[in-house]
Amino acid sequence: MPDQARPLPERDLTWHRRQAALLDRPGLEKALRQRVKRGDFRAAVVYLSRMMADAPDPATALMQAQMQMRCRAYREALCQLQEPLLRWPGDLALRRMQAELAMLARDYSLAGQVWQILLDQHRVQGPYAILRRLACLRLCGQHDAAQALIERQAERLRKHMARAGVQMLRKPRPTLAAGLYIICGNNGTGKSTLGQFLQAMGYAIIDADTEIASFCLGRRFSDVRYDLLRAFPQAEADIRWLWPEIRARACFAAARRKKAAVFVIGGFGAALAPYRHAFRQAFHLTAPDRVIADRLAARNSIGHKPGSAGFDAALRRNRREQRPDHDAIILSSDRPTWAICADLLAAIEGERPPTDNLLQATWPICNVPDQTLPPLRHHGQGRSAN
Repeated sequence: MPDQARPLPERDLTWHRRQAALLDRPGLEKALRQRVKRGDFRAAVVYLSRMMADAPDPATALMQAQMQMRCRAYREALCQLQEPLLRWPGDLALRRMQAELAMLARDYSLAGQVWQILLDQHRVQGPYAILRRLACLRLCGQHDAAQALIERQAERLRKHMARAGVQMLRKPRPTLAAGLYIICGNNGTGKSTLGQFLQAMGYAIIDADTEIASFCLGRRFSDVRYDLLRAFPQAEADIRWLWPEIRARACFAAARRKKAAVFVIGGFGAALAPYRHAFRQAFHLTAPDRVIADRLAARNSIGHKPGSAGFDAALRRNRREQRPDHDAIILSSDRPTWAICADLLAAIEGERPPTDNLLQATWPICNVPDQTLPPLRHHGQGRSAN
């Protein structure tokens, strides 16, 4: 197997550190482009660190944080952003990156402070920063401050959502039966956006794509695809996106200890199948191909650029994923997020859904035993699989 082959020198970060020490700026930039193109983000961080040491600038600091985010080194990235933020405190991109990293690291106190800076000092447009600040306040138990924020920003929120959506944020959130609820669906169906709205209402979420899922090849898992690929292109077709058993079980166990409703966001197909029995209810988001295409194009994601293999695969998969192979409540996501959220909460509470966009799927649950997953030697906890 490729992952058993003898590693070439350039697979070793120590080799890259030696190379970085010898290269001038053009050489560092060329090596960086090569590493990013290959998806070797850990080595990319090595060259970016050298570039920052030689000639610091905010664009390099931002890219370094982006590469660390791809490696799920959220707290390390936050620490390394401290000095650039002292140098360039007014840089909007660095502030936004700090806020996003703090959310991923579950440091909601820090994230809330940074989102407030973005709202007050940078006056960022749109509802996103408001919803993220609101989520931080509610997840930190600052409910009065959350209500005050809604009242201050009500006019801005109404420019981007109906009055009913603002009312959903303003009212006390419904108390739901404790347990895990899964929101799944194809790429571009709006899972993350729905999860962010639920967080703004005060519900806890687990973003499975950033907290659980990893690349899998044979018996090994890693958060970075290149760590498994090892420059063997023939292995590309064998790499899958799955939920490692150790990480998934630990994440679900921690959520259950909260004795509250927790929404797991992400996953479909083979990734979700072994864990379907862990959830009280499953919700499956769907959208027409044209909506998926528009959303993927707007993401500016390397793996889902229009015309790329990932983009084409997502559209092919979308037709297949209109009907999941397990029991799920199907929600059309080609409409405002607050309306999808209203249907979801109504279904959990056992009420008649407020729109006609909610259907019940009745296919048998696909209960695949956990033992069908390969035994783990590594489950991608921020380290290279080398």
